[in-house]
Amino acid sequence: MRAARGSSLAWLLVVAGAMPRVTAADEVAVVRRESPPGRVAVAFVGDIMLDNGPGHAIASGRDPFTACADLLLDADFTVGNLECVLGKKGRQVLKAYTFRAATDSPRHLKRYFSGLSVANNHALDFGSEGLVECLRILAAEGIPQVGGGRDLAAARRPLVFEKHGIRVAVVAANGFQAAASAAGEATPGIAPLEESAILADIAAARKAADFVVPLVHWGPELVAEPDAADRALARRMIEVGAAAVIGSHPHVTQTVDVHRGCPIVYSLGNFVFDYYPVDPPEWTGWVATLTFAKGQPVALDTHAVVLDAAGLPRPASSE
Repeated sequence: MRAARGSSLAWLLVVAGAMPRVTAADEVAVVRRESPPGRVAVAFVGDIMLDNGPGHAIASGRDPFTACADLLLDADFTVGNLECVLGKKGRQVLKAYTFRAATDSPRHLKRYFSGLSVANNHALDFGSEGLVECLRILAAEGIPQVGGGRDLAAARRPLVFEKHGIRVAVVAANGFQAAASAAGEATPGIAPLEESAILADIAAARKAADFVVPLVHWGPELVAEPDAADRALARRMIEVGAAAVIGSHPHVTQTVDVHRGCPIVYSLGNFVFDYYPVDPPEWTGWVATLTFAKGQPVALDTHAVVLDAAGLPRPASSE
């Protein structure tokens, strides 16, 4: 951890370098691609839900990410939206859908992800005790998180990746039923997506990082176009210093915009998520990779994934 100078934020969590090589008797070695000097690539994926179908796959010994390993590791850092709770603590909240990840989930997450956002409407599916336990497990596994914390200040802290002298800050916030999960001044929760707060967080993070990417959970479900309010907010985020905007929550991919040369991906769609009777016949999503270089526009590459009957992704190009 490194204190941020000249910033209203208490501190920045910094992840330096590429993820380590991971080996085990029953696993293939994980080797992450490294960008050439002067460049840093960060890959983003959408909703990761490790209960139900994906949870059963994990419980049976399957790695839910293995078919997309090359996509996930083809960047210096990889970030996803963890739309479920890790651990066994907390009491189930009375709501339409609650998600608790399979027990062995942290091991698989650690292999592929440099950081995870918990800024979504399922982070408190098992109350504040469940969230705190989830945060504890992530910390114990060495998986940095953004968007949640034991209080509002912690929930609003950016996560900063640093390599080749380039610092990329990620700030996260939840805009769907945000009040129900919002952290308080002294209570655990999620950073709510409030315009004044997210703009302030971007501006503050920009003072300590070369690039800032807000990762926001917003928008209506199963709609292919962002609404006017989200479009306007995305533009304002770029105008105060964001280099790109990445969104999730709609469960489907949405259109991509460019504002002042900066990409806006309103929704990445699902990455690991099973099916319900009201869902489309096939989930698809994107792996969006942003490449950063000082003095140059941010480059965006997207790769489509298709989810199988269990909700596990595979590259669409494999078909």
